[in-house]
Amino acid sequence: MKTLLQLSLVFLLLGCQATTRIFIVRHGEKSAPSGNVPLSGEGLQRAETYFGLDTMTYANGDSLMKVLIGRRGKNYLVVGHSNTVPQMIRAIGLQPGFEGNIPDGQYDNLFEITVKRKETQLLVKKYGLRNN
Repeated sequence: MKTLLQLSLVFLLLGCQATTRIFIVRHGEKSAPSGNVPLSGEGLQRAETYFGLDTMTYANGDSLMKVLIGRRGKNYLVVGHSNTVPQMIRAIGLQPGFEGNIPDGQYDNLFEITVKRKETQLLVKKYGLRNN
């Protein structure tokens, strides 16, 4: 009985420590500098980095982030625009490391948000083809 109680406690503690990871990237490079245009060859190559993942669309990035922060033990990839990516990060009280939007020529930022217990951390990395 004592062993069963100890095992139950271990599983309970492991469940409480479930880590959620949210990876946020800007969509790939565009074929023109402005407007709703298709991805360029480089953008398509970058998109293949996350090809094969289940996808969904969202209307409000701020609300989406608050929902994802509340889920435990899962990994998520969120793809946004130069203005919505930093906005989503700021909506949950984190700072992306720059003011305003992602600069026009930057497509290689990978923002990794880790949620464990009540602690939320942001790590900024690079992925795929390097821009600057």
